Amino acid sequence: MTLTTHATMGAVIGHAILNPIAAFVTGFIVHLLVDMIPHGDCDLADNFRIHKRNRKRAMAYVMVDAIIAMVFVMILFNVKDIVSIRNFTWGIVGSVLPDLLVGLYDLTKSRYLRWFFHLHFFFHNFWVKRKGDVPLYYALLAQLVLIAYLQTKL
Repeated sequence: MTLTTHATMGAVIGHAILNPIAAFVTGFIVHLLVDMIPHGDCDLADNFRIHKRNRKRAMAYVMVDAIIAMVFVMILFNVKDIVSIRNFTWGIVGSVLPDLLVGLYDLTKSRYLRWFFHLHFFFHNFWVKRKGDVPLYYALLAQLVLIAYLQTKL
């Protein structure tokens, strides 16, 4: 999933769960569960991590996604209520943290993050390795529709 999709789900979670700690934990867990849905980026990730190909394309994809997610979050935070902002924030942080930890592991190869890297990809590749992935453009279109739908819930 894109960071934007995870951030949107985190915002919805933060809106629905009025406790920031529960929103964070729920966002984190939902990230892993939603990543089980095939979403078209396995070839991109494999080319980046295993084959060391198309690294610029993968980095560009992540950077554009991160910028869109940040703009989206800034638009969301046009909320004036401080309690809502806190819940949104912690829901979003919990929802994007798994991907940020994977990125940190990619940069550092820290032995402290290795276990989480493998846990994340256990979920990420759960169905893809068994049934195959979907084309990236279909997945991005589906995520765009999901984001639009979820925004109606805020």
